[in-house]
Amino acid sequence: MRYGIEVVDGVELTSGSSPLPEGAIEPIPDWEDLVELPYYYLKVENGVIVEKTEAEKTAYDEAHPPTVEELQVEAQAYLNDSDWYVVRKADPSSGAAVPQDVLDERGSARDIL
Repeated sequence: MRYGIEVVDGVELTSGSSPLPEGAIEPIPDWEDLVELPYYYLKVENGVIVEKTEAEKTAYDEAHPPTVEELQVEAQAYLNDSDWYVVRKADPSSGAAVPQDVLDERGSARDIL
């Protein structure tokens, strides 16, 4: 059973067994689209869970800047995800260059760490 629970800054999506907790909102027809979003990008509108507007998302992001720890986790994840470019360049059978935008972003990520 998939449902949402309205919280202070948005809606937390959950899947679990019945009975539904008090205040549960269901059904959620756009589950696959919404489940990938952070809870604070969701809201309840006319009894239905929907994605917030871009203006609402921007306002939330501006009011809640990421912490140093969150930035470090994001930077490390980018380095991990883009390591294959560096490995490919080091491979003598390939030697393909690392795109400049990837090099720039990896440099920025290392600066955060």
